[in-house]
Amino acid sequence: MSAVNTPQKSTALIVDDNYYNRDVCALALKHIGYNVTEAHNGVEALSILADQTFDLLVLDLQMPEMDGASVIRQIRKQSLHHNMTVIVITANYHMATDEVDLNADYVMYKPIDIDEFAQFARRLADFKKDSR
Repeated sequence: MSAVNTPQKSTALIVDDNYYNRDVCALALKHIGYNVTEAHNGVEALSILADQTFDLLVLDLQMPEMDGASVIRQIRKQSLHHNMTVIVITANYHMATDEVDLNADYVMYKPIDIDEFAQFARRLADFKKDSR
């Protein structure tokens, strides 16, 4: 009996303390075929990232307990996550500092347009699959 080659779904971790923002991103990503995991803050995200890898991290910058910039600093030190694409989302233009720009792959500003976000994420997933 031969194994069937099923395409592997792209995976995403969405980290935002605001339910609505997480939900918008999750709906867009699920619609285009991502397996989605959600975290409410940076501490929870790091706990999840200690055990799992993802293709995509969608990360709010301003959160309680641990902000997004601190999460990025931590994960960029870990070789396990070097291939993960990081999209920072923020409503505060002033939070997108040089450090964030250097450590994130993309910065998007809220409010997020669900259709544009889904199209962008689909292009990222297609590009990664083509690169394999």
